[in-house]
Amino acid sequence: MRLIFVICFLKATSILVHGQVVSDKNDPRKHPTLINKTFVTKIEGQSIDFYLVHKDIGLPAKMFYRGQYALYDDEETFGFLDSLLTKNTETRPFYFFVFNQAMKVTDGALSEYMANICLRYLETMPCEFLRNIFQNVSKADRNTWTSFIGWQIYDKKTFDKIMMAVGKNVSTNCSSQKQAWDKLKPEIENGLEVK
Repeated sequence: MRLIFVICFLKATSILVHGQVVSDKNDPRKHPTLINKTFVTKIEGQSIDFYLVHKDIGLPAKMFYRGQYALYDDEETFGFLDSLLTKNTETRPFYFFVFNQAMKVTDGALSEYMANICLRYLETMPCEFLRNIFQNVSKADRNTWTSFIGWQIYDKKTFDKIMMAVGKNVSTNCSSQKQAWDKLKPEIENGLEVK
């Protein structure tokens, strides 16, 4: 009975302090190296407050942005990282920003998971990807993005196949980005494990 009381007391204290219960694995005080440390007033011209009250943006993503949520390889973290691939064009800039900040602090198994999302983002939204990487819309770290993608692709044969498909998409949908794409390909290739 005393144990139940202690657990309830700790949860209530956590709610009062943070406004939301986070598990030990996501507690920013216990994992201070796995939290966001970059704060902005706007993302792509939109006030950060617009995103922080947006009903279609999940609480873990908002808490991570605020520095109140530490990354971990759990469903909540996977959920907001996957949101980079959302079809909702209104919320995707926020998710891109948050994903980019997560890339700066992630490690281990979560990095592998994120590398897969990076590649899927490039394959499904190459025009937006190039704009975000080269126009530095959300302070993207191009070297980290290309390293993650190269690591995920792994080998030259797969690289050639993916680069051809993405190149066709760029030529068809955003030919003005062709020069940026040609510049990016060797940077991705440098990240391959098997050359």
